[in-house]
Amino acid sequence: MRTKFNGILTLFLALVVQISFAQDRTISGTVSDESGPLPGVTILKKGTTQGTETDFDGNYSISAKTGDVLVFSFVGMKTAERTVGTSNQVSVVLEGDNLLEEVVVVGYGNVQDKKLVQNVTRIKNEDIRDIPATTAQELLQGQSSGVQFVQSSGVLGAASVIKIRGVGSLTAGAQPLIVVDGIPLSDNDNTFTNGGNTGLNPLQDINPEDIETFSVLKDAAASAIYGSRGANGVILITTKKGKKGQQTKIDLNVYTSISEATDVIPMMSADQYRGYLNQRFGVPVTDLPQGEFDWVDGVTRSGVSQNYNVSIAGANENTSYFMSVGHRDQDGFIIGNSLTRSNVRVNLDHQSRDWLKTGINMTYSVTDNNRIDTENSINAPLTTAYLMRPWVQPRDANGNFVNTGFPQNVIGLETVETDKVTSNRIIGSTYAQINLSDNFYYKAELGIDRVDVQSFIRTPELFSPNPPDPGGSAAFLKVIDNKWLTNHTLNYNTTLADKHNISALAGLSYESSVSETVQVAGNGFLSDKLRNVSSAGEKTQTEQNRTRWGLYGLFSRLSYDYDGKYILEGTLRRDGSSRFGANERFGTFWSVAGGWVISDEAFMQNVNFINNLKLTASYGTVGNDRIGNFGSLGLFGSLGYNNTPGLQPIQPSNPDLKWETSKTYDIGISTDLFNNRLSLKANYFNKKTEDLLLNIPLPWTTGFNSYTANAGTMENKGWEFSINSKNISTDNFSWSTSLNLSFIENKILSLPDAAQSSEGRFVAGSPVQRAIVGHSANNFYLVRYVGINSQTGDAEWLTKDGQITSTPNFDTDRVIAGDANPDFYGGITNTFKYKGFDLNVLMSFSYGNDIYIDGLRFTDAPTISGSYNQSVRLLDYWKQPGDNAYAPALGSSTENSFRQNSTLQLKDGSFLRMRNITLGYNLPRKYLENSFLSSFRIYATANNLFTIKADDLDGFDPEVTDSTNPLSQGETFFTAPQSKTYLIGARISF
Repeated sequence: MRTKFNGILTLFLALVVQISFAQDRTISGTVSDESGPLPGVTILKKGTTQGTETDFDGNYSISAKTGDVLVFSFVGMKTAERTVGTSNQVSVVLEGDNLLEEVVVVGYGNVQDKKLVQNVTRIKNEDIRDIPATTAQELLQGQSSGVQFVQSSGVLGAASVIKIRGVGSLTAGAQPLIVVDGIPLSDNDNTFTNGGNTGLNPLQDINPEDIETFSVLKDAAASAIYGSRGANGVILITTKKGKKGQQTKIDLNVYTSISEATDVIPMMSADQYRGYLNQRFGVPVTDLPQGEFDWVDGVTRSGVSQNYNVSIAGANENTSYFMSVGHRDQDGFIIGNSLTRSNVRVNLDHQSRDWLKTGINMTYSVTDNNRIDTENSINAPLTTAYLMRPWVQPRDANGNFVNTGFPQNVIGLETVETDKVTSNRIIGSTYAQINLSDNFYYKAELGIDRVDVQSFIRTPELFSPNPPDPGGSAAFLKVIDNKWLTNHTLNYNTTLADKHNISALAGLSYESSVSETVQVAGNGFLSDKLRNVSSAGEKTQTEQNRTRWGLYGLFSRLSYDYDGKYILEGTLRRDGSSRFGANERFGTFWSVAGGWVISDEAFMQNVNFINNLKLTASYGTVGNDRIGNFGSLGLFGSLGYNNTPGLQPIQPSNPDLKWETSKTYDIGISTDLFNNRLSLKANYFNKKTEDLLLNIPLPWTTGFNSYTANAGTMENKGWEFSINSKNISTDNFSWSTSLNLSFIENKILSLPDAAQSSEGRFVAGSPVQRAIVGHSANNFYLVRYVGINSQTGDAEWLTKDGQITSTPNFDTDRVIAGDANPDFYGGITNTFKYKGFDLNVLMSFSYGNDIYIDGLRFTDAPTISGSYNQSVRLLDYWKQPGDNAYAPALGSSTENSFRQNSTLQLKDGSFLRMRNITLGYNLPRKYLENSFLSSFRIYATANNLFTIKADDLDGFDPEVTDSTNPLSQGETFFTAPQSKTYLIGARISF
């Protein structure tokens, strides 16, 4: 009986143990590597999608039962598996995995970082994920050597200037090619002219929250695969995807911000203005209009913005997905300027069969931009605010807006006028990848970039009561820019005798764009409540145009390495473009590159402090096709005579027109030291651009002013440096630094058939800037200003020969006086982490560049002071011998010359800017264990918090240019400064 009872008891206890072991319980532990705790390690229960991640201290907890297998994975580390036993503690030390090299996205593929011989800067998600940005370009600021980013204006949606390795061209487009998930973006300006720099940001329709990485292709070895469009560099943007083995993750990011102007020009108050006019003209103060209104304060405000973004990402064995919805509602710091963007993205990849993989990347966005006139327009709010006499009131005694004449009442104008641009954009692609064998596959891709832009301006009668726009005016512009492309590639990879690795790519690409434009306008409306152009009494414009271009390319890339130590790569592309002449329609572009991983040599094995050491070199050619669609053709334009339609020749043909071609060689060295605590990279490059696309003047007897031809050579050369260091790394505190620095020299080598001057042949980019042979493409060509003679009170300049004069010739006495290109520029990022806190500080800088402040010819202009307000600087005028004054004596014969173009308006544009500072706090995971949240982060950010600049730049933003034209950089005519932004937000993951 006892035996039977013992047997039953044994079975019962075994059953209890089995049940207890089968129950889930909390398993916790720490994941680390040889350097310490690892944050962000993924822990999954094998065979399920249930998992978690380690916190900042490397700690984790997960619900599991005995017998479950936990899989620990982290980029660059060997995956580890641990079986849950009786203990509730499972800690793991992960080992580095040389086979899991970081992958870098390059043209039409990717490559392991160790085998990368191209000059590519990779900006990873961890570098940008905590930087709230309005547009994608902002994420590039200060992040990469060789990349100069200038936010051309503080107006929302304004285009930026991005230069990769200096000035790319003179009159053809100089901006880099931007490719999003394999789709080259259109960057046409599809809106009305609104003053100065009117171009809209081509990336304003892309949600920065969707971006996973940037790859900046800088040398010919990297960009030759894009052939005719790679001369200005290429920026590859990869959006987020679900990661295999990742549990479904929902991410919500919400933030709000307040923005204000970084700096505005200090103008005279009404009392100061009346006093100045009294001293200058002798008019009694009591005879001048009374009252006061601060127009600068009236057109600026604190702009409030809100951003909402939610995404869901995940994957199983066959399908990965990423979906996001975002909305941004932003008010600028200038009245009348606001931008709203809503966007949806779907990225999907599916392994349909063992041999077939398909996918789609698609985004749709709607952007509403309430625009304002900018820079060189009297209807630009800031321009008018600076010039408006400070006693002029925007409203009458009854509170109604008044027409102030010239300058116009921009406060009333921006309140009642409609000036809106609506953009609907689809960017997407779908692909199918067929695996022909284990190492050979074919990929077909079809993509589209379709932009539908509507621009509408409606001005009420109050502000256009007289000709040419009596009774109000309206104008409507609709542009549909529809581009599609298809890529087909064959990819082959193999290893021979264990050490000979070969990778080959061959493909073809075809893309075509059709752009259709409709523009109508009218004047004279019976009522301001009538909005449409059709209600106008007089139709002043009715136009419809259509244009098309096409590009066909064949390309290939062959890579070989022996044991990962000796690497060779060659690229070849042949493009045909409809934009060029019949005799030169096709062009061939190529590159060769090599690398030597010295650290893998046997003689380096005992050099313990060097983890990686690699030398690279490359040479190649790339092209530039950024010209109009019909530059090579003889064109006729419509001409009406006596109510009879006709044609007239308007452009001569040039069947020999071809690509600008850049030839670049690049030599680089990169190394990782002290257990990867310090990384260094240095590159020297020389880029020579030949067959520059220029407008060549023609004798008037030909009946034409000029024609487009290839004429000229330009050189960019310099050094690029990148340094990354892990300064401190302890259990609770870490500090890392990233620094990039670029030295670039630009020189024009030849300009045959260009205009001739005493300095040499030149091409003028603006009234004050020239590209001159033997010098930079962005020389400021000005009379040199000396100052105010302390004894006479007269302003003085230098003649061309260097003699002091008070009567210069503002044409013949000009010399090369400055350069818009910096001697060096770069960025530095410091990241600090303490337990759950993190602090990210990004600063950017530029040194040695000059800027020309054209607005000084109006705000610091004694002879026009009765018509326009003046800056407070003009109050510092000469009064008696010995005075060290800013402005000449009142009534001096040099007062009118004082406002002419000279180096008085030329300033040192060097700066150091606190670009972004973000303080964040991540709630420890232990507080989230019993909630549905996987992470919770709150953060506060300040953008453009302060700028260190020259003393005489009070009121001016040194980081400015009012044009994307490569020949007129660093100039500003009342360009709106960048905004200073304060932001607070939260990121929550489920």
